[in-house]
Amino acid sequence: MPQLELAFLSAPNVTPPRVVASSVLRKHRAKNEVLRMVAYVRRYFPELDGETVTVGLTRAASGMAVPGGTRIWLNPSRLSYHTISHELLHLLQCRNLDIPAGEKACDVFSFARHWTLNDERPSYVKVPRQIVDERGRFSEAAAKLLFAVAREAVTQRARGLRNYISFFEAELARRVEDDDTAHKSALRLLHTV
Repeated sequence: MPQLELAFLSAPNVTPPRVVASSVLRKHRAKNEVLRMVAYVRRYFPELDGETVTVGLTRAASGMAVPGGTRIWLNPSRLSYHTISHELLHLLQCRNLDIPAGEKACDVFSFARHWTLNDERPSYVKVPRQIVDERGRFSEAAAKLLFAVAREAVTQRARGLRNYISFFEAELARRVEDDDTAHKSALRLLHTV
């Protein structure tokens, strides 16, 4: 850790930096882009205020984290806002914040953070193929739909629904199908006029 960071972290009454690069990331050519993206996502995680998140590199997966910890590892070649959000959610697990353990839970809770973080297909929960482009990305409309359905699922969980992940997957599929059916009906009406 550079001297300035050590001095900053040990200074009294000074808020620590929200995100720092590991020694390996500091040497990587994508360091600035990775830290910029993490800083953007980090602002949607007020539960981590007052803590410094250390960002490292991995090649083994899109991202990794230890539940309840303060370190995440990201793969710069497969970086997305969703992956960062998913990994930051792992940091919130095991902290008595009512965020359940598990990968699917991280996907749902990640989608419920903010629609701008919903940029890439998740690795664990099912999403309809119709809302994913050929690169595995979501349009703005799809990102907002994911956000709305995930918020509903998290609310349902807070009210006692234990199968909120199944609710999320089924409700998302239903809304996409309903929208697709409405779109096809409108096209049929246009062709009959």
